[in-house]
Amino acid sequence: MSTESQRSSQEQFGRMAAAYTTSRTHSGNDSLVDLKEFVARDGGHFNVAVDIGTGPGFTAFAIAGSADHVIATDVTPEMLDQVRLLRADRGAPGTQMALVAAEALPFANGSVDLVTCRTAAHHFVDIPGWLREVERVLSPGGVFVVGDTCAPEDTTADAWMHEIELFRDPSHVRNLPPSQWRKSVEAVGLRVTDEAMSFVHLAYPDWAERAGMTPEGMEKVRVDIADAPAYAKRAFGIEPHEDGTINFHWDVVVVRAVKNRLGGGLAHSALGPGDSRTRGHFETVHRQRLFES
Repeated sequence: MSTESQRSSQEQFGRMAAAYTTSRTHSGNDSLVDLKEFVARDGGHFNVAVDIGTGPGFTAFAIAGSADHVIATDVTPEMLDQVRLLRADRGAPGTQMALVAAEALPFANGSVDLVTCRTAAHHFVDIPGWLREVERVLSPGGVFVVGDTCAPEDTTADAWMHEIELFRDPSHVRNLPPSQWRKSVEAVGLRVTDEAMSFVHLAYPDWAERAGMTPEGMEKVRVDIADAPAYAKRAFGIEPHEDGTINFHWDVVVVRAVKNRLGGGLAHSALGPGDSRTRGHFETVHRQRLFES
């Protein structure tokens, strides 16, 4: 499955993949700490873990100690190349890679024990469809942990943030507010157990440069942030400096949920996405590749 938004993500992140390997925003912040804590809750250890929208693999590497098999998935081949280059140095040499669209997971029903996703979901074209896929592939009692930059509950500040993000990165789709994350996760039959809020601290021009913006685009973003309305400056802690740099932050939410041990809350059609008649051959061949050393 390939959509215009997914092709945009492939182009955007394929072009800038190497830059993300040195991004402190992605390699380590409070959301990664929260995610690791939620994964390890109750001494959790998993057989198969899948990280969705892995980028250079930082989340996949972080959960490697909690799973026997970790599969880092992304829609962008160049990002998976970075996973391959970084995995040994990051202490997770067994991390496997798979080219996967989040909304069409190539795993059998109930075959994955842990699903994680961090700093990626705002690029997904169909959050409800993706969450249905997560619920489908999770084993009974399986754990799902998602972390992402999130919109404020205030709709005016949400609209300002969305406009800035979309101009910076055409592959951006939407940041959800925390309340919508809870509702969306629970709507597919998963039970939310924990939630944590934090900030991701950002700075202009680094934030714009990482997106590969043109000089003209960077200047527009600088002016838009520096001259933001008062409500946006309050919501995002915007602080312009005399040297032209600007500090600000986005809120980040991390949500942990579990699947009912009796088999989850949704029924799956006999001809659903994970049915052996539609994906069985791919799964068999793909799993052999995924778990080879």
